[in-house]
Amino acid sequence: MKNLNAKILVVGVGGLGCPISLALAAEGYQNLTLMDPDKVELSNLHRQILYSDADLGQPKAETAVKRLSKLYPNGRFEALPEALDASNVEKVLSPFDLVLDGLDRLEKKFFLNDWCVKLRKPYVHGGVVMFEGQVLAVASGETACLRCLIPKIPPPFAMPTCREAGVLGSFSQTIGSLAAREAIRLLEGERPLRLWKMDLQKRSLRSIVPVRNPECEACGKGRVEKTMAEPVCGT
Repeated sequence: MKNLNAKILVVGVGGLGCPISLALAAEGYQNLTLMDPDKVELSNLHRQILYSDADLGQPKAETAVKRLSKLYPNGRFEALPEALDASNVEKVLSPFDLVLDGLDRLEKKFFLNDWCVKLRKPYVHGGVVMFEGQVLAVASGETACLRCLIPKIPPPFAMPTCREAGVLGSFSQTIGSLAAREAIRLLEGERPLRLWKMDLQKRSLRSIVPVRNPECEACGKGRVEKTMAEPVCGT
């Protein structure tokens, strides 16, 4: 049965966070908080479907909340127009039942992964760049986390973001919708949780049940404490 009163946080209200938020609200999960420190830019409009030309220069989080409130007037939508970083992450994440990753850079995704695991918060990782996308639902402390799959973070800026490499707007919406669906499965207690990988050029969609790494530095016995001074932004 759906827990429609679940408190959900979407970190990053860009190419992934917009379709994630819209899909969850449409499914009846309307207790959403949207977090993003950035403003709406013209170059992002093709993939950030909650914004229009009239919103250019406006804060993403607040603008997205206004749009969702018009579509679903009975919803409880809140905006956090700030960055998530080491100074506020524990306070921000603590009240929520589920967290969704709509971030851009991989090092920021790891930061969110590590804190969700530390606080035992269920979360859904989503990533998309060019023609490749992936989604991973994580029951923190129970199933494989992002660091189980990629033990070492690549150097900062080693991997391009969708802003730098480009991405089809419709593809961002597809991956965002899949992330929202996996979030619902996670909230409903469905198992096993899966890693989904999609490649448009190869016309492939694969899913596996990822194996938890017992030596994982985030969720295993190899766990170490980490902080990141760089603020976390949206896409």
